[in-house]
Amino acid sequence: MTMNKKFVILLIALMLSGIGYAQTVQIDPRLEKAFSSEQLQRMQKEIPIVIELLNYELDYSWYIAEPEMMQKADDFDYLYYRDPETGDRAGMVQSIEPGKVNIAEFYYERPYDNRVFYKVGKTDTIIGFYSNKEMSEMFNGMKGYSHE
Repeated sequence: MTMNKKFVILLIALMLSGIGYAQTVQIDPRLEKAFSSEQLQRMQKEIPIVIELLNYELDYSWYIAEPEMMQKADDFDYLYYRDPETGDRAGMVQSIEPGKVNIAEFYYERPYDNRVFYKVGKTDTIIGFYSNKEMSEMFNGMKGYSHE
């Protein structure tokens, strides 16, 4: 078999596996707070790994900080909701229930290599977001990918 035929067969196999992959990645309904249905469906069809990453981030990209972080609370901004139409900052988040958090609703920044923390209303709760670098490493580790 020539190299061209092997390449074509490999390309067809990758396309078929990509089609199957796109059908198996489900869109978490919580993402609808940040993206339109059309955007989500397009991503699911064209770049399903992004949907998988977004789904992963909903549950694993944040955490409730330890009480000791309250000592640094003056250094943190308050957490706000994200306006779904404009993407701008909207009303302040007054409280969160850890089992019901949907970060797709929040307006926050995620620096590349630093974690960021936000105060939640007038509560004693601090929410932390992992850096983009940490999220990439966590997601890749979960998928079994390695940069080495």
